[in-house]
Amino acid sequence: MSPTTLRPGARALGALFVSAALVGASSAAFADAAPAASGTPTTTASPSATPTPSSTTSATPTSSATPTGTSPGPSATASPTPSGTSTSSPSPSSSAPAALVPGGATARYGIAAAAGPATSTDPVLVGADYLERELVSTKYTLPIVFGGIEYPQYGLVADAVLALDAAGSGQDAATAATRTLADHLVDYLGFGDPNEVPAGALAKLLNVAVAQRVDPTAFGGTDLVATLQGLEQPNGRFSDRSQYGDYSNTFGQSFALIGLTRAGVTVSPQARAYLVAQQCPGGGFQLYETDAGCTSDTAADPDATAMAVQALLAVGGQTAAASAGLDYLAGLQDASGGVPGAGLTATLNANSTGLAGQAFLAGGRTAQARLAVRYLTSLQYGCALPAVLRGGIAYDRTAYDAQVAKGAGALPTDQDRRSTSQGLLALAGVPLGAVTAAGAEAQAPSLACAAAPSSTPTSTPTSSTAPTTTAPATTTPATNAAAGSGSDPGDTVAPIAAGPTGALAQTGASPLLPVLLGLVLLVVGVLAVYGSRRRGAHA
Repeated sequence: MSPTTLRPGARALGALFVSAALVGASSAAFADAAPAASGTPTTTASPSATPTPSSTTSATPTSSATPTGTSPGPSATASPTPSGTSTSSPSPSSSAPAALVPGGATARYGIAAAAGPATSTDPVLVGADYLERELVSTKYTLPIVFGGIEYPQYGLVADAVLALDAAGSGQDAATAATRTLADHLVDYLGFGDPNEVPAGALAKLLNVAVAQRVDPTAFGGTDLVATLQGLEQPNGRFSDRSQYGDYSNTFGQSFALIGLTRAGVTVSPQARAYLVAQQCPGGGFQLYETDAGCTSDTAADPDATAMAVQALLAVGGQTAAASAGLDYLAGLQDASGGVPGAGLTATLNANSTGLAGQAFLAGGRTAQARLAVRYLTSLQYGCALPAVLRGGIAYDRTAYDAQVAKGAGALPTDQDRRSTSQGLLALAGVPLGAVTAAGAEAQAPSLACAAAPSSTPTSTPTSSTAPTTTAPATTTPATNAAAGSGSDPGDTVAPIAAGPTGALAQTGASPLLPVLLGLVLLVVGVLAVYGSRRRGAHA
């Protein structure tokens, strides 16, 4: 049975099961305060849902409805009925004048991009290729499947767009995904109800629009800027507008500061001060905002800290607070370069490391940024794994080893999509405040792997895999970090990092063995053809 044939009650019930399965499974880097688009409402009133270790991709508790959220969506004790259809031009309800603001129409959701290389060994570009393939294969919804029903995860789609923009590649897919977000804007924000306006999800869409160089005042029929400004409270907090309660958090506040600044809006002193008030004595920031601010380091959250630092650096004027936040993150970084999350996911992982890496880059902490990238590239799937996985970034070492153990049967997971989307921004060396589609290539190159020897004698190569030619070395801090040379960010290094079995393959291996093997196979093939003809077989 398809979702469109389900009765609202049945869909809602299915959504409740999905939400239970999704608790803790989202990417904390891009926390939404909104549920996923096709109807996966939360089932609890508390924002402190306990994440499930087996499905968690971030350190912070997340919305069980929104794949990329760190707090429950608008449903506190009940959930609105999901909409069966999407709408791109929401109209405010007469009973709720503060609903989404109608905006102008626009047909452009990206930039005109030029063609790029077909293959590469650059971890950034092949990471973009992984996300591009996942977006295309899922029709730009990156859904989670439960009970045979696909539930689109538009928050995760937004994360993927930002990651592709940072990588400077895959713009064809990024443009199509952005159009999908615009077409399903109300589905994403409020289950089809235009009166439900969560601050975090709205602020994330503003960042997507600006990065994609789309008019944010006319995105999916909505003025994102004016609507977000309308959510700011007198004390500076950007709060959810919802009948189900306010679950806005530090992620949403940070997204709002970054997005408005990039849209050319001067952020109010109150909004900046409210974010700074969430900083704990030790430099970390708490995830769950309170008007009283943070008074205990036990509330500090690494992911929220990384987001807050980037926001404060983007708006300016808060150097001391940002520096203290960076010191807090640097103190958590492991010798491997990994950064842990918090709570049940307080172990080294790609999501938290990706966020911290972006913060390090934004704050000029290049040594820590290089270490973060070294950790991320060590978790990137390479040529020893199936083609569908190559370029993706595993959540942590356990997840990576599990995919390697599956061998040829390994397939992309929802967790892989999240950790790749989040890790790629740090890998690309671009903090959130600088992500843009400008200069991006149309399609991302696939990973160049050594061609397998062919058993068919021929004068031309028969392998369908790409040769081991590499893309030109890049000079971003992220690429240098992959090399782990400790050199300055401007140094040119090889565009591929060494890793464990199955990680991105090194090039330049000796060709002697493949050549000898090819000669042996050639002789065997000639003898086989000769023998078949002697037996009267068709040649």
